[in-house]
Amino acid sequence: MKLELSIYFFIWISANIYSLYRLFEAQSDILNSNPHVVNTLADLQKGWGFIGRHKDVSDVDWVTWKYFVHISWRYLLIHFVISEYLRNKFPSILKHWYIISSVTFVTLTMGYRQMIIILTQPVIYIIILYGGGKKLSIWLVSILLLLSYNTLKYMYYFWSFLDYKNIQVEGVYLILFSIAWIELRCISYSLDFVERKDGKLLKQEDIIDIFSYALYLPLLFTGPIVLYKEFENSFVTRRDNLKTRIKRFIYDMMAFQLYSLILDLVLHYIYFFAMQKNMELIRKLPEMALCGGALFMGLKFHMKYVITYGTTGSFARLDHMEPPPTPRCIARIHVYSQMWRYFDVGLYRFLVKYIYKPGYSMLSQCCNLPNITYKLIASLATFVFIFVWHGTVWHIFVWSLLNYMGITIEHMAKYISRTESYTQFRNNILRSKAVEARFMGILCTPLLGMSAISNSYLFAGNDIGNFFFVCVSHASLLSTILLGGFLYCFCRVSMALESVPSRGVSKKVEGKE
Repeated sequence: MKLELSIYFFIWISANIYSLYRLFEAQSDILNSNPHVVNTLADLQKGWGFIGRHKDVSDVDWVTWKYFVHISWRYLLIHFVISEYLRNKFPSILKHWYIISSVTFVTLTMGYRQMIIILTQPVIYIIILYGGGKKLSIWLVSILLLLSYNTLKYMYYFWSFLDYKNIQVEGVYLILFSIAWIELRCISYSLDFVERKDGKLLKQEDIIDIFSYALYLPLLFTGPIVLYKEFENSFVTRRDNLKTRIKRFIYDMMAFQLYSLILDLVLHYIYFFAMQKNMELIRKLPEMALCGGALFMGLKFHMKYVITYGTTGSFARLDHMEPPPTPRCIARIHVYSQMWRYFDVGLYRFLVKYIYKPGYSMLSQCCNLPNITYKLIASLATFVFIFVWHGTVWHIFVWSLLNYMGITIEHMAKYISRTESYTQFRNNILRSKAVEARFMGILCTPLLGMSAISNSYLFAGNDIGNFFFVCVSHASLLSTILLGGFLYCFCRVSMALESVPSRGVSKKVEGKE
């Protein structure tokens, strides 16, 4: 069994490396044979001087993140020093400092208009709770706010309001990002408040609580989401002494800075995202290079969020919080449920606690249906929220729909695996765990292929998603067999590594049954 897994691992790693090499080689051949095209790709700009190559700057999230680090790292350190002093000397005003710190930073670096936008959502939720709002009103307002935000962020007058006095465009993106994260924190606080207070009205200390949580600076712009209960625990729990926290912080910062340099270096050599502005260039890539492109999109997406979540989470850990573990590499995840469970753990915990479990519980109490039906409907409600939160555009809809289909297939497969018929099939036909693992790998292979296509819609939009879908549906028999073989090896490697935790995991992540 170990030899078999070693073979799968070798084939999968070799296929990954070769596909990325073919992507770089084919990309270089296309651009070198069409040098005039390089100048038409606006996202290829002058890179590091000592390398002498262009750099792909097409990723708005990554460019905005680097801008945020540039303007905030000194202030975040000052924020921590003052927070630590107040925590030890005047803990009763620590939450007040969190509010003052965020308001000061946003106002000084971006402006008062941007501060007004950031304060809007907490004020709205305070009004709802002060008026005795229940869970239904909280959710109705939340969906309305998300729909309004998804409309406004494409409006010129909204951008012109945020772009007051010519702040950098990255600053505008930071505000847009913060709106989505603040929404999750306001929902988390409000729903917990309704549960905790049981009909009691909002008091002054509750207003301080929601503002300090919603505006907490290290997590304000880029996440990850820390649930309100976990945020509140940081004021009563001392996880490590100061020396231990600082040591871990320095180690984490060195690691994430190294990851950042590696990612920036890679963007000097692979231009797959920049080339997407000219789809004719993408269509010239051979099949193996396109596989490398799909792999690169996923690896870049993973690395980007390891760096952003890891960095902001490290600052939160200094304040005695326990942020979610950094995303598990997508190159070791073969099914949809694991992608949702282990990539953005904070978002997953939010969805399970506030949407999936309450929806499942409500359905099971008011309806008499099979258990799997409750799960599928609760999952549907979860993915509707995911679609609205990420943005009500077509490629997000396709991505959400394909993910829901994948989760549904998994639910059905788990349901079948618990039946007496499957038990007899396993005992009489498969007979051993090794054979069953091979059988499961075969079943998961097409699901993994669908996952790769669905993610291409999220990573790159409609054109690339549709293009990959056409490529897979029109592939030759030989290409299909080779791709299926590689994906099967991927599934077996992922199954073997399933119990290996992500970086930063301190406790088991709770998930769906």
